[in-house]
Amino acid sequence: MFHAVILAGGGGTRLWPASRRSRPKQFLPLGGKPGETLLRATVRRLGDACGAAPPWIVTAGSQADAVRSELPELPAMHVLAEPAARNTAAAIGLAAVFVKWKDPEAIIAALPADQHVHDEAVFQSALRSALELARSRQAIVTLGIPPTRPETGYGYLEIGEEVEKGAFRVIRFVEKPDRPTAEEYLASGRFFWNAGMFFFPAVRILEEIERHLPETYRALGEIASALEEDGPEAATKIMERVYPKVPSISVDYGIMEKTSGILTVPGNFGWNDVGAWSALFDYRPVDATGNVAQGLVLAHDARGNIAAADPGVALALIGVSDLCVIQSGNAILVVPKDRAQDVREIVRLLEERKLDAYL
Repeated sequence: MFHAVILAGGGGTRLWPASRRSRPKQFLPLGGKPGETLLRATVRRLGDACGAAPPWIVTAGSQADAVRSELPELPAMHVLAEPAARNTAAAIGLAAVFVKWKDPEAIIAALPADQHVHDEAVFQSALRSALELARSRQAIVTLGIPPTRPETGYGYLEIGEEVEKGAFRVIRFVEKPDRPTAEEYLASGRFFWNAGMFFFPAVRILEEIERHLPETYRALGEIASALEEDGPEAATKIMERVYPKVPSISVDYGIMEKTSGILTVPGNFGWNDVGAWSALFDYRPVDATGNVAQGLVLAHDARGNIAAADPGVALALIGVSDLCVIQSGNAILVVPKDRAQDVREIVRLLEERKLDAYL
């Protein structure tokens, strides 16, 4: 009945240089336990909220082997390797096709692979509530995170009336605001952060894709027909042919901003999207010198820094504050914490100059 789909195909460019093409963000040891990757933490924290069914992972073709190595307990068919990156609308649609083939009445929890949750018991409770609401109302449901600051790096959703205890109607989704607008959102009490966690019947999301993304739906229909008639191997061959041709668009733009009747369940469980190095200050312990450190970090008269180094490398900080200083492999990053979102610009420059050895 309930099935988890974990989206694990992203690049995590804002966590360069640790996040690379060969080992993107979701495979970094930034999970809730020492040495635990974000992907493994995402699977573990599901608990029994989705029942006994193993989760499905949608990932890039180049990352499929890494997913299987990280999660060897998964059935082979539950790792869906995209032949081309086509963003979250296509990825969710692809997963819905396969899950519906296994369970025509499936209710899906679609979750990113690269987030942090502080209170996992509260998270699991919210997960169960959202899944049950999606089932009982045959609706699309999201988890809304009550904002704690006027954050400009997140999307928001505006809530309307309470349709039943603990569930609200979503009036609209809004993109990342500027600072004054974010302050207005926070003061109003009517806006939640959009965590990108969605819950829906598989049938319902495919109907919405048909309505709003017909080109994507036609491709998914070919994959579904092959799956029904000849099984997963035939469907994979069709997918390799048709999937790269579908539009690359997020589920937020392609579906959620155009669909009515979406509901939200508030989730106050200490959520963090680990979207940049500065996020580590929100959930990693601060050492005696006032820094967040990973690896061998030596600090003298230095406070408020985030520092990380590979095993076997010593990183020394003297007289500096509020920096991210990251050494990984053949690259070093130094950036003020308040500009950590700009790291993707370095990745863009590396791509422009074709410096693939550093990507």
